[in-house]
Parts: sequence; structure tokens; C-alpha cells
Amino acid sequence: MKNRRRIWLMGLFLCLGMMTACKRAARPEVVEDSSVVVFLSAHGDRMYENGQRLLFARLMTQDPRFRLQTLDAGSQVETQVSQMKAALQEKPLAILIDALDARSLKTLVSDALSAGVLVIGLGEGSADLDCSTVLVADQRKLGELAGQLAVRALLLKNQEEGRNEAAGRVIEIRGDDESVQCQQRHEGFEAALAEAPGVILVHDAPGGWSLAGGRDRALDALRLQQSYDIVYAHNDVMAFGASLALAQKEVRNEVMVIGTDGFRGTEGGMTLVGDGEIDATLYQPLLVDFAWVLLRKKLEDRTFRPKPRYDMPLRTIQPKDLDEIRLNGLPPHPEL
Repeated sequence: MKNRRRIWLMGLFLCLGMMTACKRAARPEVVEDSSVVVFLSAHGDRMYENGQRLLFARLMTQDPRFRLQTLDAGSQVETQVSQMKAALQEKPLAILIDALDARSLKTLVSDALSAGVLVIGLGEGSADLDCSTVLVADQRKLGELAGQLAVRALLLKNQEEGRNEAAGRVIEIRGDDESVQCQQRHEGFEAALAEAPGVILVHDAPGGWSLAGGRDRALDALRLQQSYDIVYAHNDVMAFGASLALAQKEVRNEVMVIGTDGFRGTEGGMTLVGDGEIDATLYQPLLVDFAWVLLRKKLEDRTFRPKPRYDMPLRTIQPKDLDEIRLNGLPPHPEL
């Protein structure tokens, strides 16, 4: 397990190094009339957003007609506003934005649209910006899926013991206490648990989106609650940290660990499920993957107008699902 953790950390540092290298590296085949695309991310220290930036940079290198600029606001609203103003000066083909505060950006987004810029909002935080389109993974639905999965698992466990109701003790490790995203997941999770009165949420604390945070919150919950049956973490990194903590206390086999994101890759959620490090993950696609489809369509047809909103497909992933995913892939993109 310690080796797994070291490998994970090495992989994370490698990814961060790749991100730095991507910022420094010159694009090999930039054409003179290349179209600028600006990606404004919100929280550069979070694994999901790191995944978005890495994937988008890789996708953009496939077409020399695009020139990418990536800027991270570091969770600072004022920084993002300044970055949006600078982006407009570039006269870009498109701006992708994960908005920290929609109210502070409304006028700038309106200016971008008036200038003919395709503005793609990423996530519910951008839904009130009146962008050209917004790509959304329903966070409340993610929480509901986690809660439903927990209830089913506890029902099956109790049926094996001769009881015909779902009952058990559950802890939730949020990413943070402030974001709408985490609150929506929490509300969906609670609503699903409420369908089974015997399933009780006994501990709810923020893990800071990190491996150490997931580990520490799982240990805190053990100390305060003595025992529990399910961990639901708001990302796979925190779920992995919780799994390591439970293994350290020799109770890992007694607790189901559920993560969120379901990345592919060496230490993504699907790999962690396949390796038995966590028991399930909630898959939400990286929004930039579909944004790339929209950008190529726009470059080929400047009259293209995307739908105002696209809802991304979500699903649970457990070990039993992995073979089917290998054969048939993950859920397809929405129709244009």
C-alpha cells in the first residue's frame, strides 16, 4: 500500500511537471492565421481541473489551426476578471470559462458575445452567465448516485445477514465547505439516504480535495464514531486517502469507499476501482472533451450555434462494470 501511495505521488508530480512544460513549450506547427482559444480555469490546485487542463492541452495540439492560452485564477475572483479582460484583447475564436463568480463576469461575457466570440461555460457556476453554451455535469445527481449506491450496498449486506432493510453508518468527505458544487453533491447524497431511514450520515467534513485530507478525515471519523460502513468522498484522491487510512487501522475490508470523477489513467478512479483501492467511483466526464468537439465544429462552420446547454452523462463505476466499459466505452457525448 505504501508503494501504491508513492507511485501515486510520483504520478501527480509528473502531471504537474507536464502542465508546467505545456505552458513553456512552443507549439510545433502554428499557422499564421491560427485561432486563439483561451481557457480560464478557476482552481488550479484541484485534481479535476488539472485533468481538464491537461486533456485540453493535449487535444489542442492535434490541430495546428488552434493556439491555446491557459490561465488559472487560483480561486481569486479579481484575478479571473482581469484574465477575462486580457482574453478579450486577444480577439479569440473562443473562451472557455469555469466561473468563480458569475455576477462579476456578466458584462465581460456580454462584450465577448457582441464581438462574435464563442463563450463556453464549464459547470453550473457558469450557467448564469448567458454564455454561448454551458456544459454541465449535474452535481446534485452525482450526490444522488452516490447515496443510491450506498443504500443498495447496505441493503445487500444486511440481506446476507438475514435483514431486509438498508441500515448502516455513513461518512461524507466533502471537497470544501464553501462551494456550490460540494453543497449540491451533499444535498443529493442526503436526499438519497433519506429514502432509507436506517442509513445514517454520522460524519460530514471537508478534506480539501487532497489525499492527506481524505486520510485525515477518515481517521477523525474513526476516532469520533468508532465505526462506519460507507465512505463517500467528493473526489477519487480523497477516497484513496480514506482507503489508505482504513487499511492502516486494519478495517479496510469492513468499509465501502466511494469516490468521484472516474478518471482514466494510472491513478484515476477507474484504475483505483480496478486495483481494489476504492470500491466505486461516480463518473463525470471532463467537460473540455466535449468543448473540443464544439470548437472544431465552430472552426469548420463559423455560423454554427451550439445549444444553450448540454448535460453530460453520468454513471456509477464498480468492479463489475469495468469489462463492459472496456468493450463499449463510457457514455457518449450529447448530440450537437
